[in-house]
Amino acid sequence: MALLLAKLPTMLVLAVLVGIFIALRQHVKSNRLHLWIGAWLLIFIHFVCQAFDNLPSGPTVLDAIDFSALQLSAVVFIASLTDYSEDTEQTWQFLALSCPPVLIYSFAYGFNRDWRLVYVLCLVTLYFGNVVFGLLRPIKERYEHISRLLLVAFVGAFSIYRAWRHNYDTGFHATLTLTFFLTGWLFWKIYRRFSPGVVTSVGGFLLWSGVFPLSIFLNDYYPNAQVNPELWNTPKYFVALGMILTLLEDKSAMLEETNLRERTLNQQLQKFSAITSRLLNGIELTQICAEIADAITETSIFRRVAIVLSAEDNSFYLAASSGIDDAATAELRQKTTACKPADLSLGWQTCPRLGLNSYLVGPEQIEKYLPLHPESGLASNIGWRSGSEIIVPLQSARDTMMGWMALDNPRNTSRANGEEMSKIELLATDLAVTIDNNALHRQLVRSEKLAAIGQLVAGVAHELNNPLASVVGYSELLSDDISDGPARQKLDKLLREAHRMRRIIDNLLRFARQNNLEKKSADLQSLLLDVLTLREYHIRNNDIEVQVIVEPDLPPVALDEDQFKQILLNLLNNSIDALEGARPKQVRIEAIRQEERVILRFDDSGPGFAEVNRAFDPFYTTKPIGKGTGLGLSICYGIVKEHGGDIYALNLEPQGARIVLELPVDRAGSSPAQVSLQQRTV
Repeated sequence: MALLLAKLPTMLVLAVLVGIFIALRQHVKSNRLHLWIGAWLLIFIHFVCQAFDNLPSGPTVLDAIDFSALQLSAVVFIASLTDYSEDTEQTWQFLALSCPPVLIYSFAYGFNRDWRLVYVLCLVTLYFGNVVFGLLRPIKERYEHISRLLLVAFVGAFSIYRAWRHNYDTGFHATLTLTFFLTGWLFWKIYRRFSPGVVTSVGGFLLWSGVFPLSIFLNDYYPNAQVNPELWNTPKYFVALGMILTLLEDKSAMLEETNLRERTLNQQLQKFSAITSRLLNGIELTQICAEIADAITETSIFRRVAIVLSAEDNSFYLAASSGIDDAATAELRQKTTACKPADLSLGWQTCPRLGLNSYLVGPEQIEKYLPLHPESGLASNIGWRSGSEIIVPLQSARDTMMGWMALDNPRNTSRANGEEMSKIELLATDLAVTIDNNALHRQLVRSEKLAAIGQLVAGVAHELNNPLASVVGYSELLSDDISDGPARQKLDKLLREAHRMRRIIDNLLRFARQNNLEKKSADLQSLLLDVLTLREYHIRNNDIEVQVIVEPDLPPVALDEDQFKQILLNLLNNSIDALEGARPKQVRIEAIRQEERVILRFDDSGPGFAEVNRAFDPFYTTKPIGKGTGLGLSICYGIVKEHGGDIYALNLEPQGARIVLELPVDRAGSSPAQVSLQQRTV
């Protein structure tokens, strides 16, 4: 009873410490803390058994429980400090390998049994089983890992040798010394900071490991030395207090990080709201994209951002970037020109989502489209792999692909999640809406401009038709009265010019007139062949190379054949006229299907448009005076819009021009017989 009373204060202090660990579970959620609680409960059992070890009833059972609890606590401490401690499966594998031999050895040792073979097998399983287990796992810090395994193998071999010679004390004390020493080593490896909690814990474990060889030394060489038994328990208090301090330090650091993230989030929201306001008020697109990229790298976890937008011809270009070096920027500019909306959306749909509109794209898919070459040394988590990137598509309300944002090299991969992406996704949505509104505004301005000019032209054309009819009529009457000669030649020239004026007025009326379309399902290949046949003589006579590439099984489109032939003829004539004086003289016509639209491209090797934005304006022409009215593309624009399609122009590099015509696929019409026109050169 005296020993129990002497141990009671120690037991109460330890019980309070265990209670503190249990209370901390509400604030710290981790497997490590659960293992620490289990280890300290075993230490408490060890203290209770020591308090009753002088009672006459069953001292050997208490000794066995005492030794087992102490040994198991050391094993659990090691399990809590391994690099796989948060992996429940691997932790249980380690405990299943280490705990049974420790229990068997401790019970046999506590009952003072001379079971040499049992002791040897337990030591072989405990030491060399863990050496093999350590070698089978991936090694991150090779030198340190191999050093620990060599130490374990050396101590295990020495303990096995001593056990074979019937000395079982060595194995018991060597195991305790080694396990608590390794626990201190691993504790420093995990936390690696000179804080009070870490220093106290590591020092306490090292002192704890030194208790066992020091007690053996005193018993062997100074048997009469009087040492207070509670002195051997002092390292345990150091360890317990140090662990509690370490948990509180981690909690404090977590609170500081949370406050920092809150301040960063407020800064991010302020920047993003300012950018959104400027987007709504209207601003130059390239400038605002650069500001968006800089704002993301400054206020989010991502250190590199690229914003890619769609051009009018459905190609892509790099609008802005931040945190990307010049070499990667140049490579990205070149790579984005080959991207197609259908390929990109199809590739992203197979990738896991992070938020409502962001995708985590692995290194295999990202290399095909966006070779930013992210840092390979980034830490991986459950979702993030080294070399991954996050893609945020810029899609309009009409599901039109306006471009995308690419983000990579996060400062903390564990925070690359939906919560982090939510604000960036909102900003991306605002950017996509702004881009779409700008495109719609340009189309509206052009349509309003053409409509206003059409009304003006219709009135003027009707007013000109009456006097022109008189000019033509009297010219024809005079031609009957005047015989051949200089006067007749002048009169014929006057009549030709009058007829040319009539054709111009007819074009003006056609431009202004709202015709009733007679749409029917038609084969674009056949119409293209008919138009080429009309101009074949002129093409050959002027030594022009015309290459036609039509995708096999091109679907039909619903259109008015006569009006559409007029479009094709106008586009072909424009390309041919642009080649006068050019070398080489080449025209390339390509027809492909892209999702639910048929795309027709007319390319020529001429000088291109002087002002590409005015290509569809009425009376704008790059042809010499007398060779063009400037109404051809305007008329084409009106007809294409009436067919529910789109038409736009751009210049090619280093020279040349391109007209792109888009028409919706006719799903209601039946597929006509396909003309064998996959590739033709005139």
